[in-house]
Amino acid sequence: MTRIVRISYIVLLVFVSLACGLISNPISGAQNFASTAEAVATSMPLQTLEALGTSMPEVTQYLNPTGTPVTQWNNIPIMSQAKAGQEFNKNTYSFKASGVTATDVQTFYNAQMKTLGWTSSFSAQGGTQSATMLFTKDSNVLSITVTTVDQDVVVLLLLQ
Repeated sequence: MTRIVRISYIVLLVFVSLACGLISNPISGAQNFASTAEAVATSMPLQTLEALGTSMPEVTQYLNPTGTPVTQWNNIPIMSQAKAGQEFNKNTYSFKASGVTATDVQTFYNAQMKTLGWTSSFSAQGGTQSATMLFTKDSNVLSITVTTVDQDVVVLLLLQ
């Protein structure tokens, strides 16, 4: 064998060895990761996971308020187009309105809150289907989320 052929074989052998090492290292790394994840999952008590699921608020309830809407909630005006409204706790109220768009709700609250001395801190609109607004006054923060459900607009008020 010539010297060039021997060097070629050695280079090929080194290359194949390196390639096999590069392939097997990610596989063993994935196996180690899977073993670690399995160990963590089995060490967690099941009651903790169940408690997490049951303590999460059911946010879909906010999209379907029931009851007669009020004209004001915590000194915050409610649109006259509201056809249903519900207070979920002292900081959360939502109402459903017909015949308005998210843009109409934004226009209404920008004008009303400014008149009441609130400052607009953030406003984003998702076309005529949704909007998010944030108002501040003194140490109070009001978040208004607007979304369209079926033919109605649902407005969620969160006061902190």
